[in-house]
Amino acid sequence: CVGKAANIMFVLDSSSSIWIVDYKKQLEFAQKLVDNFDIGTDNSQVNVGAITFSDRAHLEFSLDRYADNQQVRKAIANIPYRTGQTNTAEALEVLRSELKPKLQSFSSPFIAIVITDGKSRDTKATKEEAKLLHKLGIHVYAIGVGSNYDLEELKAIASDPVNNVFEVTSYSALQNIAKSFGVKTCEAITKPPVVQDTSAQTTKQQFTTTTEMKTTTTTKQPFTTTRVTTTAATTTTATPTTTATTTTTATTAATPEMTSVVTASPAKSISIKTFVFPATGKPRRLFSDRPQRDESSSVTYGYDLISMGAYRANMITQFINTMLPYTGYGNFRVVSFAHCPVNFNVPTTSLTGKSYSETRNSVNVAVPGLANVLREMRKGNETKDSTTTSKKNTAVLFVDPSVTSITQEVLAESEKLKNQGSKIFLVNVGRNIWPQPQLLHSISSQPYNRYIYNFPTYNQLLYTAHNTPFKLRAMCKGYRNTY
Repeated sequence: CVGKAANIMFVLDSSSSIWIVDYKKQLEFAQKLVDNFDIGTDNSQVNVGAITFSDRAHLEFSLDRYADNQQVRKAIANIPYRTGQTNTAEALEVLRSELKPKLQSFSSPFIAIVITDGKSRDTKATKEEAKLLHKLGIHVYAIGVGSNYDLEELKAIASDPVNNVFEVTSYSALQNIAKSFGVKTCEAITKPPVVQDTSAQTTKQQFTTTTEMKTTTTTKQPFTTTRVTTTAATTTTATPTTTATTTTTATTAATPEMTSVVTASPAKSISIKTFVFPATGKPRRLFSDRPQRDESSSVTYGYDLISMGAYRANMITQFINTMLPYTGYGNFRVVSFAHCPVNFNVPTTSLTGKSYSETRNSVNVAVPGLANVLREMRKGNETKDSTTTSKKNTAVLFVDPSVTSITQEVLAESEKLKNQGSKIFLVNVGRNIWPQPQLLHSISSQPYNRYIYNFPTYNQLLYTAHNTPFKLRAMCKGYRNTY
């Protein structure tokens, strides 16, 4: 972006949902993006500022504070990790307060890059603040990271809901797009922010490769989104041209996909993918950075369905589904009903002519308990061809002091599972106090304070899984921040 003036503000999520390691990767992304620009105070250079938000929004440094790339990079590296809720609305308000007085002083475009991995605390207020920014003519890009952000909210934040919304699967993947996103941002410096009509036909920019000159024209479906991804396999250098042969490609309603090659400089090529979806299609995740899972490892989640009941079982299931994407295990199982007869019902049975002693034992059903669950977890770990087991097995057992009973059989089965080589984590949910906490401690692996997680309610259990999963990274075979 040499020779182009602009005013760029980073608006960075610093809430508790971001692990500190991921937060640093977010800062590194901002630093890499700065490398695309010529920072300075000259009329042909770029000014950079930064805002962070959690419970409150903070102006970390203003647009005109630093005069070169090194100073800006150092300032970004020193931005503190604050934690708290996701107050995106206040961040946009601070952004507007920072930029509005400068609109008359600077003739160059104003660009805001908003990065978040969660839904804002007040969606309505966030959308209202975004509208006020758009009225000022500010280019706003919105980048969603992970899987817990609100896509519709991102579209409302962005000044162009079609071309200025980006989705990445992780903060690791975010770093990989710094260069290509820099090209996208640089293009915005010469274009006014326009909210596009998604029903209109749009002609993509013309490009040519060294092997074939062509212009790609895309006929849009009811919903079109343009996103950027880097591809290691791209080696062709491309330069813009206006004399290319025109090739028109009509997309289908299934999963159409096209790739063009764009040039950031004569020596570097970047692959930009344009995805077209049908009106009812689900937006795809971009920049997938799938974790390398250990195929020889396994995690088994266990709970006693009968004692837990439907409500607790449903909450536990939601927790498991939320945490699985973060695990590094190659396999998983869920054991909840160790022994499952056809049912526990007793058909209509005649009592006529039967004595007291004959009727008092009419119902005889052996109801399985937590010991049965542990036994089934242990048996499931045994390999098919021998009684040996992998040393990479992990067991996660859910207990609730209000309904779970710790018997000698439970203690014996937990010891057998540990002797088999499994690590046992306990997820203890409930406000009740265990009458004999030492029994609970003896079930888990040792030291127990590293293997027992305590939550007062099931809502708090789910909240932690959704917003601060890194706190549970020990049971995930290392927290996988690639999602």
